[in-house]
Amino acid sequence: MSTRDVGSTESRSSGGTGLAGAGAGAVSEAIRKTVLVDFTPDEAFDLFTARIASWWPVRTHSYGGEAVTSVVFEGRQGGRVYEVTSSGEQDWARVTEYDPPHRFLLEWLIGDCGTEVEVTFAPEGPGSRVVLEHRGFAKDESRTNYEAGWDVVLGTFESASKNA
Repeated sequence: MSTRDVGSTESRSSGGTGLAGAGAGAVSEAIRKTVLVDFTPDEAFDLFTARIASWWPVRTHSYGGEAVTSVVFEGRQGGRVYEVTSSGEQDWARVTEYDPPHRFLLEWLIGDCGTEVEVTFAPEGPGSRVVLEHRGFAKDESRTNYEAGWDVVLGTFESASKNA
């Protein structure tokens, strides 16, 4: 199946709601990325969550790099998102809201802690619009690193959706 990249990299203020920015001073603009895939929201949600190990770019976007043997997304509120290596597990996020196939919200545990990642899935045309928003950055440097990083991650997600 093909994907349609809308190339959106718009930013907007996080507004300081939820975990993001709680108790912090100035909060940087949120990162917002949008891709369109030729999947139903249910199929796109399943690929992003239950089948995350099949597409996440662990060589460049993990703690363990090539040593990572799996990535796990526990599909429930209170679940974990983590990588697995022969040395054990390393948490990436905690699932704070889980509403398949519409959205999930994560407390992101990598880097600038206290940030949130929300991913939504909505029907659009023959497929779905997938929107990722990462918000609550206290440091502009962290935000800058994630701005480019999410492009890589969503590019890999798009490629996986073409080959699924």
